[in-house]
Amino acid sequence: MICIPIVGPTQNKSLEDIASAEPLADFLELRLDLMVDYDLDILLTASAKPCIVTNRTKLEGGQFQGTEEERVNILKKAMEAGAEYVDIETSTPRELLKPFLESDRKSKVILSYHNFTDTPEELDHLYEIMCEMPADVIKIVTYARDITNNLAVFRLIERAKKENKKLIALCMGERGEISRILSPLLGGFLTFGSLETGKESAPGQITAVKLKDIYRVNDNRDSFKIYGVIGNPISKSMGYLIHNRAFKEIESSDIYVPFLVDNVEKFVKGFSSYFSGLSVTMPFKEDIMAVMDEIDETASKIGAVNTVVRDGDGWKGYNTDCTGAVKALEKHIDLDGKKVLIIGAGGTAKAIGHGVREKGAKITVTYNRNKERGLQLAKELGAEVVNVQGAGEEEVDVLINCSPVGMNPDVETTPISSRHLRKGMVVFDSVYNPPETRLIREARAAGCTAISGIELFINQAVGQFELWTQQKAPADSMRDVVVKTIEG
Repeated sequence: MICIPIVGPTQNKSLEDIASAEPLADFLELRLDLMVDYDLDILLTASAKPCIVTNRTKLEGGQFQGTEEERVNILKKAMEAGAEYVDIETSTPRELLKPFLESDRKSKVILSYHNFTDTPEELDHLYEIMCEMPADVIKIVTYARDITNNLAVFRLIERAKKENKKLIALCMGERGEISRILSPLLGGFLTFGSLETGKESAPGQITAVKLKDIYRVNDNRDSFKIYGVIGNPISKSMGYLIHNRAFKEIESSDIYVPFLVDNVEKFVKGFSSYFSGLSVTMPFKEDIMAVMDEIDETASKIGAVNTVVRDGDGWKGYNTDCTGAVKALEKHIDLDGKKVLIIGAGGTAKAIGHGVREKGAKITVTYNRNKERGLQLAKELGAEVVNVQGAGEEEVDVLINCSPVGMNPDVETTPISSRHLRKGMVVFDSVYNPPETRLIREARAAGCTAISGIELFINQAVGQFELWTQQKAPADSMRDVVVKTIEG
């Protein structure tokens, strides 16, 4: 279930937000401490959804500035007004907390604990103490300093489920985002999602729309597998949009989430019982190889893994960047014996270079500032090497841009002069944002066959999906998501 916090700041704005939240929310949380004026009776009757009334001090992440007696009296009035739930903190003085837990009441009580700096090791002990108090729901929210802090929360949810206890357990912060997505699927009572970006009530809170429509946290799932992308940073990855859309298209209950990772070995060791496959992005495509039980031959040659698949009791690494690029090219040209110019000498150039070499292409690679890296890649590929300023002087059949030149926001830059683009060439740009780069636009104008970076992006994602699921990926739907997301 999804609870949307109503954060004010005025009564009129709160009423507008309540109306907007109705189609998305299972619960509403009225954050009275964030409202400068309100009529509690009006707020409680404005929604047909059950309401949680909360009134936090600054120490508990709120803004209430009165005395503890004044703060608690407001919660008592909420109970008298018929609030379905009130949320009161374990830090409340015992003499003020006791009446909430021991008196006859119509409202249900959520007993909450918050830690805004860390995830303590003694969560089980804290949970046991809180369970001794006669609250209807226990709420434990901590801050994730490392993604593995979420594991303590997951274990707590699993324990509460076995013990038939209603528990809200989440981690705050960017590294805690996965707990907001997965906790209700693992058995948590509910999760919190903001009405929109900018109306978060806690660090790391994502929107209710994402939770409901993309992650489908309210869908009935008898069982499901967890996939995701590991990287650092991870906020700009579109993987969660593409793969969750694909799972929905094939009517799968599986889910794909972002993992913001600091240490690959620590992550795999901690989470291996939770995930069934991974996408791997920078800076971990090489580091992940050390923790694989097996590596596909192509990925081994490239020296980089972008896809992890559960293989029996172990993990196998693949590289679908390579296969995705080759697939896009072979729709238009037989690479055997063709002259291929690769602009760039980084990881993308390495992956694509190995792929086209295996198809029999004759390769020339370029370097710009890092001549040593260009020479090293040329040696690996058995290729010629030229400075990027000299690229295009000799006629080639295929030109592949593996540099970031032309990527948003520098959309008017291009890696090669248009005078080197000749009719009949195949021009492939690995840049996919924007979908039509200046290079692609000028290639089309010159009569070249132009291949957008979106094709590489989709093909590598399709390859991942099919390795994980052994099912045909809904490529058209995945492409539609990418284009619509980029174009806004």
